[in-house]
Amino acid sequence: MKSQIADVVDESHRILDESIPSPPGKDQAMNTTIRMRAETSGRGRVHQAGRDQHPTER
Repeated sequence: MKSQIADVVDESHRILDESIPSPPGKDQAMNTTIRMRAETSGRGRVHQAGRDQHPTER
């Protein structure tokens, strides 16, 4: 029984590893170019983020 559970867990990990891309690790170079450009005038504001952003001003 324990062996069957371990086999199912191993197979699940293998399927997930194939399905979900891993983020680049320490030994992998990130080959991505990100360009962000914004313009505003008057009293306009620009908020840009490469990830999560939580502006608190109103």
